[in-house]
Amino acid sequence: MSIIHKRLAISVLLICLFSVLIYIGVGYFIYTTLARAEPGCGNNCSNSPNSFMDHSSNSDFAFSNFSIDYWESYRYPGGDEGIELDAWWIPVDQNGAGDSPVIILTHGLRASKYDSDILLVAAILNEAGFNTLLFDQRDHGMSTIEDGQISVGTKEYRDLISSVDWLVDEQSINPNRIGVYGLSMGAGTAAIAFGLDERIRAVVLESGYSDLNVIVKEELQREGYPSWLSKGAVWAAYIFGNETLLEPSPQLAFMNHSGRPIFAMHGTGDTRVLPHNTSDMEVFAKQYGANLETWMAENAIHSGIKFMYFDEFASRLIDFFKSNLEGDLKPKKT
Repeated sequence: MSIIHKRLAISVLLICLFSVLIYIGVGYFIYTTLARAEPGCGNNCSNSPNSFMDHSSNSDFAFSNFSIDYWESYRYPGGDEGIELDAWWIPVDQNGAGDSPVIILTHGLRASKYDSDILLVAAILNEAGFNTLLFDQRDHGMSTIEDGQISVGTKEYRDLISSVDWLVDEQSINPNRIGVYGLSMGAGTAAIAFGLDERIRAVVLESGYSDLNVIVKEELQREGYPSWLSKGAVWAAYIFGNETLLEPSPQLAFMNHSGRPIFAMHGTGDTRVLPHNTSDMEVFAKQYGANLETWMAENAIHSGIKFMYFDEFASRLIDFFKSNLEGDLKPKKT
């Protein structure tokens, strides 16, 4: 090989290397920006199970009609060493959980157990006679700040499984009575945990997703970045943050369903997590023979089904868990 050819080959190699470094560098910027956590309770710190409202909007929803009289605060180990989860345990009454089913509620991205939308679901279930457990995922709310980055459920699912452990070990809950409701990123967390832990007997996924490749690309596009940068963000997350953002996948809920039921709901007016993400679940359910029920709520926005279709939302939620979990309900109203 001539000197000219050697120099040309080296130049091409350096250009390729430099391009890769730039690609990963841009990916790192995107990853650290879009996956940045916002722990704490923000504008919602005054919320509690007893009294809550939406402090971020001028919503005219009558939150004052909902209140939970009794709850207990706990901190318990998360899914990895050094992680502690902050939680509210809401038994059906002060005498404990009794024989009633338990629903774990899993909040969304940069949210917490203090958010009105998750507290409203807890109030609906509590009134119907369910025990509920609300916990802050790592890097959210009052739980441990691990690295200040969000993992779209691929690490957080371990905290959900630890919450199941806590219910079984510390509250003596029969696993056949445990269900999970997940909202947005919490639905991704819930789907992964459901696929990996058969103690979760039924799961509700609101505004969720099943394909992490798709949701990462759509998140970039929503923030104004070209979708072809998604691999750079994923590589940067792995190289600099030891994050495997694409694994384990929420598709595990369908692959490992073992006949357990899944109820997925989505508003057709959702621009935050696009509605096709739930429609796509029907494809995976058919592929793996999963027991999936879906509800596409006309014109409802992200996390808005419960507000736009309150009576139907409450009825469907209660009926789903009542039909698929063992235990006796103690409703507070008839």
